[in-house]
Amino acid sequence: MKKIFWLSLMLGSLFGWAFAITGLVKPFEDEKIKKIWKCIFCTWAFGHPLELGLSLGIGRKAGLSGLRTVIKTLAFGFTWWVPLKLGIIKK
Repeated sequence: MKKIFWLSLMLGSLFGWAFAITGLVKPFEDEKIKKIWKCIFCTWAFGHPLELGLSLGIGRKAGLSGLRTVIKTLAFGFTWWVPLKLGIIKK
């Protein structure tokens, strides 16, 4: 897959985090938006840390520090470490 595809997904991840954090700071009143927020927040809050088991090894093989790998995984999830593993993006 092309680099632009993965970069677009990473940008989407940042927008998702902005949405999730916004809901924490100022809870949404609309019930439909609140449900979407809960799904996104729970998925990312629990999913990204679980990905660390995979991403730390991939980051290490790419010559990245553990801290950098953790930060990028928590921010971008699989949209960062999959293209790194595939060689589509570099450090």
